[in-house]
Amino acid sequence: MTKIARRVFTLTPWPWNALPWVQVPEGLEFTLYYVTPLSFGTEVDATGADEERWARALEAFEAELLDAQADVRWAHGVRTKAGFMADNRAVRLRRYDLVPGRRARSRHAWATCEARMRTAEATYRPVKQDIEARLAEAAAGDG
Repeated sequence: MTKIARRVFTLTPWPWNALPWVQVPEGLEFTLYYVTPLSFGTEVDATGADEERWARALEAFEAELLDAQADVRWAHGVRTKAGFMADNRAVRLRRYDLVPGRRARSRHAWATCEARMRTAEATYRPVKQDIEARLAEAAAGDG
């Protein structure tokens, strides 16, 4: 028996809440399932090969999501990693504020980011569907 836990990936809100001219696309939340050795999670029937395949797929998916987020942050002039606490005065938030065409460049950067995230989601989808089917079987077996 393998324990599966669920986590939702969302974008880090800072600096997007400090840049009023940036329009973040809606719906960039992704569900991730991971194998956990801890006591929480739902038990499903899975082999060691399944666990390894799920872990590799999750690692690739999460790496692509984080890389796409890092690229869009870089395109907007943010030079810190998402989730890393930094002094706001040391980060050049308003790099493009006075440059013409900043909104168009922002839209292009977000379109590229969203496309990368959706492609990664499509690659992860068969694994996600397999895990969700096993979770449904486990729930039906308990009920």
